[in-house]
Amino acid sequence: MSPPCGTPSTAPAWPAWGPLCLRLAPGSKRLYRHRSRFFDYPHQACAAADWCLGNSEVGLETYFCAHLLLAKRRVKANAAPVLALWADADGVAPGFDAPEPTAIVESSPGRAHLFWRLTRSVSPLRAEELNRRLLLAVGADRSGWDLGQLLRPPGTRNRKYGPAPFVRLLELNDDRYHPRELELALPPEEPPRPVSRSGRPTGPYPTPDVSRLSGRMRHLVSRGNRGLRRPYPSRSEADFAVCLAMSTAGYTEAEVWAVMTDSTHGISEKYLEKGRHGDAYLSLTVGKARALARSAG
Repeated sequence: MSPPCGTPSTAPAWPAWGPLCLRLAPGSKRLYRHRSRFFDYPHQACAAADWCLGNSEVGLETYFCAHLLLAKRRVKANAAPVLALWADADGVAPGFDAPEPTAIVESSPGRAHLFWRLTRSVSPLRAEELNRRLLLAVGADRSGWDLGQLLRPPGTRNRKYGPAPFVRLLELNDDRYHPRELELALPPEEPPRPVSRSGRPTGPYPTPDVSRLSGRMRHLVSRGNRGLRRPYPSRSEADFAVCLAMSTAGYTEAEVWAVMTDSTHGISEKYLEKGRHGDAYLSLTVGKARALARSAG
């Protein structure tokens, strides 16, 4: 499905940027061979659509940035003024009190991307605020509001799932909303929740004795999430399970860090793969696990 050539910049679902990546097997969480291309919108709208559709047909996953960019790099600082808001609705339908979407794109059966066209553009930061409040109104994915969000173009295939269903445009209407209208109608933002984090211990790490863990957890530490036929849907969940098991069993924070960062342990794979971002990732994972262990008493 292609947008009309020369579509004005008010079109809600076709921004100018599209990344590609390869999923080696249906359901796999890992993507390979990432590459991106940028298009001048609206003059190259058809070229952008053809690029996404053509690469989808040869087996690649295709995505687009939910808003236009002012430069060829997908960072918040490059976000252009926003003329359509969005929400990643994972298995939910907008309630009666939520504004009717201008466009609904089914990304897979039971999952949809929602778009609301505005009567005039708003700043990127104001768009993020309205997106967060729209998510509260529709009960959608709380992580799908931010600038730089990647969504799926209609007409491509979603190979995250076995049958590789087509991404379909379910609805496109003429509804438009004044930003002030939404500000008055949408529920207020929830106050931010405190996030538990663990600081990386200083000094040499201890050498923990993991014999206090169950055999299943010891195997998970040794082999990682690949060792037990992937007992967890993702490596993040496997990492959290080990951190929680160790925290519940009375291991110190330093001992948890020692196990999770030891390159001889399979469970360290994601931490090591993240490179300089590994400490931030593990800080959040360990902090959440220890907070949950404390609350469970």
